[in-house]
Amino acid sequence: MSAAKARRRGSAAPFAAVPRQSVPVHETVKRELVFLVADSGMEAMIGTFLGRNDFYRKLGCAPFDFNAKTDIIKAGGHDPGLVKREAGQILNLRRKEFRRAMVVVDNAYAGSPGPDVIRARIAAQLEGIWDQFAVVVIDPELENWFWVDSPDLLKRALVWTRKDDDRTPKAVLEEAGLWQAGADKPTDPKRAVEYLYKQGHTRDATNGIFKRLAAGLPSVRRCTDESFRQLTATLCEWFPSQAPTAAYGTDHAGENEQTERREHTQ
Repeated sequence: MSAAKARRRGSAAPFAAVPRQSVPVHETVKRELVFLVADSGMEAMIGTFLGRNDFYRKLGCAPFDFNAKTDIIKAGGHDPGLVKREAGQILNLRRKEFRRAMVVVDNAYAGSPGPDVIRARIAAQLEGIWDQFAVVVIDPELENWFWVDSPDLLKRALVWTRKDDDRTPKAVLEEAGLWQAGADKPTDPKRAVEYLYKQGHTRDATNGIFKRLAAGLPSVRRCTDESFRQLTATLCEWFPSQAPTAAYGTDHAGENEQTERREHTQ
């Protein structure tokens, strides 16, 4: 072996002996929050609402960076799989990419053990891995978030087709026995949407209704659904607003109240 070859080999050996190591993700480059949702309807509603420029004002929290393309994971197995073990299997692999995690599932599925057990089972999959996480169980299902006290917004979201019918969606459902007088929501929120579609009141019974509702929602302050209030309260806790305002978007309280009042009386 020549002296030149020996020198070249000798100089290469130290570099070949150094093992390749992965670079740890620094806290400052992590995304703020990842959502794990059970279906495309949840993906559409949450992604559209948090994609609005004013979402933090509506919620009453501080602004935070959110990208629906990277920060929402839609599970393939739907609610039962997430409750059994998939929530942990999916999310715990992303712990190095995100600071916080939120799981959103329905309670209405065959064999559901109920909201409290669902929350406990999913939480058990995430405890010890995530410092900050939340499990939101919609009872009975996502359509419960859809039925807000805003008749005009509901008609726009549903793509209301009966232009000659001045009844509100609530009035139509009350006459059909699907919405009890004095109740905040239809008896069966999903069946209510399906009924309006089958009766020709709406051209849409897909995820578009959730997108249009989330895009046009003037305020969330009057929302009565417990799971939605849990979601908004959790975001306000994780991202506290520095402004001297209460939660649920009251920094524009006057504007929102006027909008809601107009819609309620129309």
